Amino acid sequence: MTMRNETLADLDAAAARVRTLLEGEFGPVEAIGAAFLGQWQQCRAAGAPLSPERLAVMREVIWHQLHLLPAADGAGIVAAPDVVAGKHRHLEWWQRTMSGEGDGEGFARIRLNLDPESIDLYDYLDMDWFTVPGRERRRYVYGPYVDFSGADRYVLTMTVPVADGTEFLGVAGVDLRMSHLEPELLAVLRAVTAPAVLVTAERRVVAANTPRWISGTRLDRLPAPGDRAFDDRAFDAITVVGADSGWLLAAAASG
Repeated sequence: MTMRNETLADLDAAAARVRTLLEGEFGPVEAIGAAFLGQWQQCRAAGAPLSPERLAVMREVIWHQLHLLPAADGAGIVAAPDVVAGKHRHLEWWQRTMSGEGDGEGFARIRLNLDPESIDLYDYLDMDWFTVPGRERRRYVYGPYVDFSGADRYVLTMTVPVADGTEFLGVAGVDLRMSHLEPELLAVLRAVTAPAVLVTAERRVVAANTPRWISGTRLDRLPAPGDRAFDDRAFDAITVVGADSGWLLAAAASG
């Protein structure tokens, strides 16, 4: 096996581990989405609107799923316009708190300004993690980024679309703290012998096994075979992570 083939084999194995990690985080989010759909369908069958009070019973589901996600900062559902009766925008989103704080179970419901007349409106209707699942009916991974308008932490947001047939109801999602997730990703990348970098579709570095690439910075362009990586080294092998992440794992030629 040539050196390049060994590197590509390392990358493929690492990509599979990252994909498994992401799929594991998506599982609880999909469970929240299924509960949201269930609430909607029960209301529709009863000829009743989905009220904020009815949606609030989902807190138990959200708390349970958050307990399954130690890296999660918060999770919940974000409704499409007018899905919740009397609410053009509505969130049922719970954030992890310090022990003993919040409304129960160590979580507190996040409260954002959803008033369309306000200058500091939290307008999630224009945010990629909401619009892409709504438009393309697929899961989405956004970030990592500093969520100044929400949790005010460095997070990765993962969302899944919730729909009843062709009707888009909103998304279920989770914010994962990169302080918890990055060490897991680094452990995976350290198994790659060549200098390797995990990068998003927006060119942002998620993690790397060398200080040549700094987490959170942007590359000039997405890696492609033969492109300069650093010094006199070129990218030698690239693989797609998958799991609806849009991430690439790229390695530079060794030595």
